[in-house]
Amino acid sequence: MKPLGRAIVVLLALAGIGYAIFFTASAGRQAPPDPKPLSLPAETRFADTVAGSGLIEANTRNIAIGSFASGIVTAINVVEGQRVAAGAALFSLDPRLAEAELVIAQSAVTTTQARVAAAAADLADQEDQLQRSEKLKTGIVISEDRLMRSRFAVRTARARLEAARAEVETALARVQSAEVTLERLTVRAPVAGLILKVNIRVGEFVSAGPATDPLVLLGNDRPMHVRVQIDENDTWRLKPDAAAEAVVRGQREQRFALKLVRIDPYVLPKRSLTGERSERVDTRVLELIYSFDPGEQTVFIGQQVDVFIEAKPIAAR
Repeated sequence: MKPLGRAIVVLLALAGIGYAIFFTASAGRQAPPDPKPLSLPAETRFADTVAGSGLIEANTRNIAIGSFASGIVTAINVVEGQRVAAGAALFSLDPRLAEAELVIAQSAVTTTQARVAAAAADLADQEDQLQRSEKLKTGIVISEDRLMRSRFAVRTARARLEAARAEVETALARVQSAEVTLERLTVRAPVAGLILKVNIRVGEFVSAGPATDPLVLLGNDRPMHVRVQIDENDTWRLKPDAAAEAVVRGQREQRFALKLVRIDPYVLPKRSLTGERSERVDTRVLELIYSFDPGEQTVFIGQQVDVFIEAKPIAAR
């Protein structure tokens, strides 16, 4: 290779190395991205406090609506977020079999009522014959045996009438049972409240009895309740008339004053875990239920909050 060509190759190589060094240095001088803001943990306003994890729930508890019977869903009358009155229809199952059974039961009533009419007519005829026989002179016009047979015939006719009437009552009871079965295919709200979740669709098959996921989740959120779990080691510090407040997680300025509704008088194993590293899974807790009015602030049922309760001070040792 000629000296000029070698010089050009060397210059190009040096230029490439220089550009690489410049690009690397420029990229390294770029400003780092702004760190994401961290939410500070909630703080209590009380000098002495007991803290616990709370869960917002409906004041009726969260009601898992099931079905009285198994069947295919034919209609869903509600959606999430809808408010319903007590007794409002939530969803319906296929009613055709129940409607057919109701028609059969109603037909049985008509049949048994006709039997009652026939038995009543027969009893009237037998009573008339007995009255005529009793007016006749026994032993001359009518025998004693014939008179006794007329009396027995009246008793038999009266018993048949009572049996026919009992059959009517049974048939009417079957009609009522069929009507109840048909009515139960439409599942209704047991209380007024808010539809929290709908886990069924038209055409799906639902089974009677408990389910892993409730068919419909319902609760009354006016007012809302907070269920707070307090460590059993702190229960002695609780005061019935103590002030309390809840702080929404992630927004320490969003606070709610709480009013004590009741204390569940049973200490139970802790089931709701918060995920904190210092949390123990063998803890037993006492549950307190508070009510609050969120006002214009946005909170939802199922949301976790931090609860601070004014407590008795811990004596210095």
